[in-house]
Amino acid sequence: MKAGFRATEAQALCSEGSGLKPPKIEPLPCWVQHLSTSTPLHGAPRLITFLSLPSLFKRLSALWSHPAYHAKDRIKMAVGALLWPGATRTWLEFVDATPFLRDAIGQLPKLITKIYRPYLNRDYSCAARVEVLKTHYQRVQDLGLSALTARALVAPQTLYQGSTKSETPFDLRLSATQQGHREGEFCLSLIYQDHSLFELNCTLALQGGKACLLVGRLQGTSQPEAQQLVRQATSDLHACRPANLMLHAARNLAAIWQCEALLLISNRQRIALNLWRRFHITANYDKTWLEAGASLRADGWYTLEPLAEKEIDLAEIASKKRAEAKRRQALLNGVYAGLLAHLNPTAQTP
Repeated sequence: MKAGFRATEAQALCSEGSGLKPPKIEPLPCWVQHLSTSTPLHGAPRLITFLSLPSLFKRLSALWSHPAYHAKDRIKMAVGALLWPGATRTWLEFVDATPFLRDAIGQLPKLITKIYRPYLNRDYSCAARVEVLKTHYQRVQDLGLSALTARALVAPQTLYQGSTKSETPFDLRLSATQQGHREGEFCLSLIYQDHSLFELNCTLALQGGKACLLVGRLQGTSQPEAQQLVRQATSDLHACRPANLMLHAARNLAAIWQCEALLLISNRQRIALNLWRRFHITANYDKTWLEAGASLRADGWYTLEPLAEKEIDLAEIASKKRAEAKRRQALLNGVYAGLLAHLNPTAQTP
């Protein structure tokens, strides 16, 4: 008998002449009702009960036969399905209805287990994480990025290759659900001298009905020679720091992907799975975003405008630095033009 079945409904089944005595229906304890129903998404009715859990676990067990799913993945999924059955079912149904996700899920347990762990913003609940992921992949389809994303789920894809002052090439590569997968679905990597020098994770989103790009991570390499590589790259990029190049590229992507804002995670909202990691994080996102000209919103996100090609005002630059400033801006404008040509080949730069 369903948890919501009431005594009055049982009494109605017993007609006056039937001689049947209406049964006494005791309400389920609150803790059982809580476990046997899912948290509603945007007012959706509570449809997931204990009776539906077998079908949910049957769907999950079909994935467990894949070699990529280890014991720890199966445990995470089993516990997650028990704690958040509604969110689990909602996400599985969306994945099943999205061809490139359905094809990738057998090799990427993270596509399932990430909804059970902190993701992108430490304030997000499991249901909120599912909504963020659904919105991202729906936007991917709307923007015609499904084929690119399917490839990026398997291996990094080169979006742009440029040349530096020393003619050493640098690449911008896009991967999906790989590096920094808890801090964004897309990871943009700066490859310089065959090293992944910087990585930026971002997610397509809708906030207040407006399209935006969420940045959840900006991280440099942890290699021993990191400082030397960053100094060399800065000089080779006409005095443009690699972190600034990555942020510029994110603003370019926001413009190309028709976003109205680039939203940047704050120190307070960033993901840190434990206190040890949080205390040992050295990157100061708040400082980085403010130095880039971002402003803090009431909801805790920093915001920057999307950016296409830009002209610089040479009057504000010392005369002896103008030549390098022009070369640096030409390099940045080249990044935008290259990204636009790759992601939207039918578009023309201004």
